Amino acid sequence: MAIEPYHLSLNNQGHPSNGGDANMPGGNDDDDDRSDTDSDITEVDAAEIPFYFTERDGRLFHSHGSSPYPLPVDAAEQNRINGQHDLLRQRMGGIYVDRGRVIEALRPSISRVRKVVDLGTGTGKWVLDMAFEFPDVMIHGIDIVPIATMHPPDNVYFEIHDINTRLRFHDASVDIVHARSVSMAVQSYPALVNEVARILRPGGLFLACEWGRCAAMENNLDPHHLTPFACRFYHAVAETLHRSRGLAPVANYLKDFIESSGRFDRVECKRIIMPIGTWHRDPSMQQLGDRFRQSLEVYVNSMQLMMIQAGRDPVGVRELVDGYVKEMYTVQGMICYFYTVQANCCN
Repeated sequence: MAIEPYHLSLNNQGHPSNGGDANMPGGNDDDDDRSDTDSDITEVDAAEIPFYFTERDGRLFHSHGSSPYPLPVDAAEQNRINGQHDLLRQRMGGIYVDRGRVIEALRPSISRVRKVVDLGTGTGKWVLDMAFEFPDVMIHGIDIVPIATMHPPDNVYFEIHDINTRLRFHDASVDIVHARSVSMAVQSYPALVNEVARILRPGGLFLACEWGRCAAMENNLDPHHLTPFACRFYHAVAETLHRSRGLAPVANYLKDFIESSGRFDRVECKRIIMPIGTWHRDPSMQQLGDRFRQSLEVYVNSMQLMMIQAGRDPVGVRELVDGYVKEMYTVQGMICYFYTVQANCCN
């Protein structure tokens, strides 16, 4: 598969440093402020970019050996991620739940430039939207592959870094950390929460968001009775992710992970419903549901490949996928839950 330059571009790369603790290896508590600025990162040459990727079964994946992230990173997946970003922005009325708390965290300071870090930035759509909305704030997007734009605004840095390791930012130096859909890239979410608390200043804001990987129905109807293939599909996904990559579900436990760390207060959780298909009475929700169903089909087919590569019976997996997709088009009331948590650091 050819690598198209506009799909695989990057501005800067974060260099891991030595030291750190058992939960977040590769850290450096050097007091030199330069390690928290662009002097600590170097630009990736275009000739190096292909080495961040590997091809399997006709799809492009990251080549980072230690990251558990299972999905492709090719054009089809990037289009799905971008489309999902637009769907969430429309569904939530913005790129975050509570504008007031974001404004509060980014209130101008006379002593320094405000800073936002986006973990698992992917194509960088959230970062670019934030940079447009807050042109005087420095936004850092972090991922293990260079798939963000080659020409970001002046207040944006895209960096390569494994978020399972210690981040390069100093203690209490960041105003907002955003982490959306990182559960399949993070081996220990509690460790990530502690690392987020380390780099956030007191009062800094953590925005955590995850899709629930489970079958669900409107009005709390029983999905096991109405959508058996969807239930079996998500059970197979959960079992495969746990067995082959050590990944456990996160979405339902976001609030618990953050509260139990003891590092945050003002913890607020919201569960947002996204319809699957055109069954909803509201025309705008019908449009959202139709687009989300298309996005979900791409996701389901990517997960199919992951499960087959992990050793599950291909015939059985394809039966699950075909059955789930059929349910998307025939069962009324199917939904997905999107969990959001916002919390202030109380270091």
